[in-house]
Amino acid sequence: MQILQIMNYANKIKIYSQHLHKFADSHYFYMEINLELLSVQNPWWQGISLEFDPVVEAYREQPLKLETMFSADFDLKKDRIYFLAAGRGIGKTTIFKNLIKELIAKKKIDPENIFYYSCHNIDTYEQLNELIKIFLNWRGKTRARKFIFIDEITLIKNWQKGINFLDRARKFRGITLFLAGSNLPGKSLPVKAVTKIIASIDFLEFIRLISPEFTKRIGKDLKTAGQRKNNFLKFSKQLDYYLDIYFLTGGFFTGLNSYNSRGGLEQKIYSDHLYWLISDLAKIGRDVSLLRQIMEQVLLKIGQPLGHKTIARRTKAKTHLTVGEYLNILENNFSLKQVYQSDKQGRISKSKAKKVYFRDPFLFWLHYSYIHGALSYWQFSRERLHREEIFSALVENVVFSHLIKDETIIDWGKRVTYWRDNARKKEINFLVKSGRKVTPILIRYNKKVVDQDKNILEQAGFKEGIIISKDEYSVNKNIKVIPLVYFLLFYKSYLGEK
Repeated sequence: MQILQIMNYANKIKIYSQHLHKFADSHYFYMEINLELLSVQNPWWQGISLEFDPVVEAYREQPLKLETMFSADFDLKKDRIYFLAAGRGIGKTTIFKNLIKELIAKKKIDPENIFYYSCHNIDTYEQLNELIKIFLNWRGKTRARKFIFIDEITLIKNWQKGINFLDRARKFRGITLFLAGSNLPGKSLPVKAVTKIIASIDFLEFIRLISPEFTKRIGKDLKTAGQRKNNFLKFSKQLDYYLDIYFLTGGFFTGLNSYNSRGGLEQKIYSDHLYWLISDLAKIGRDVSLLRQIMEQVLLKIGQPLGHKTIARRTKAKTHLTVGEYLNILENNFSLKQVYQSDKQGRISKSKAKKVYFRDPFLFWLHYSYIHGALSYWQFSRERLHREEIFSALVENVVFSHLIKDETIIDWGKRVTYWRDNARKKEINFLVKSGRKVTPILIRYNKKVVDQDKNILEQAGFKEGIIISKDEYSVNKNIKVIPLVYFLLFYKSYLGEK
């Protein structure tokens, strides 16, 4: 019933959005934009502490959280444009509000020189520009550096055009500008813009948060502990236990805190994410029922090459181009990721079938439970987790999601590929490109690692590589055999990155 209500509401949003855009086109502004309007989202101008801000308060009351991406992550003394890109629920607004709080309390910035605005109630980049110009005209005479935070800017069509116009007009002199969106920013941002992609937390961060006592037991230096076979044998059962939890909750803080306090994820957490996705699609006039059909095909074929034409034949999509459009939308809003086939150097082939994975196990269960019509997504996830085909898909998906944690806008879609020899029917699950180095990763979680597996890497032309096992451990040779839990804990080290 709850899901049907969301879909009905999404259809209303779609109809309302169509009328609203027509109205906005015929009436340049349909609300009065002035300082009074701006002050609604900037209560610190009136001396009201951010301690009472609901976002800051919610963050403060969360038992599990990371002190990340506040002032230390940004150059606050120069004219910069920062774009924070992440899916819904990752914490972009939390980062903004805590940064504003820090600027006022610790950096002693005049609160009136800090402007925040969330774009949920505006529709055009002309409106956005007007908001920014009103603030700049008000505070323009002060020489002190000013800080502008524009949240969920990707809700506005052609928002880059507006930002570029102001940048070319040199309106951002003496300004540090922060933008955030739940979609990729595209290629038309100003040259000086810095894009930071924020990912959900990985397994190591999860362990440290969910069980600091266990972290202490396994050793102060987990990286050193992970190099010792005895440590794996000693802690393997507990690590597998925490892996099961991570497979169910994923790396979203709302889910982690719900599990920490209740022993499971509230249905509201799933429903909120589903509402965000469906309403965003409805706003741009996309078919929600077609989305459901496409996601069903994706879930059936996780870890396997999946052509757009194949999906089109099995859904009501008119052509493979429609399928590609929907998958691109879902990739741009950080729900899933398409993986290209490549040669051993990591050079991609766009004409060959891609694989599709979810960016986090929470998103896997969200869509899996949705297409199956589950009433309690958490209970349904627990019941299905250890089905062999489900757990195997999750193993491969979670390995992939870790490999793209540090993906940037520059190497987007190029960092991780897969290799396949169609004639010999041989495949390497992932090739990870870091600079000129390409590391092959073969997953053999449910199978005993044999010489034939190592031969696949050698036949593909690799002298070094990684084979992920369930419990086999051998790191003395060029081809390392590593248990899944240890790979997830120390994947950066194994890839020679950190």
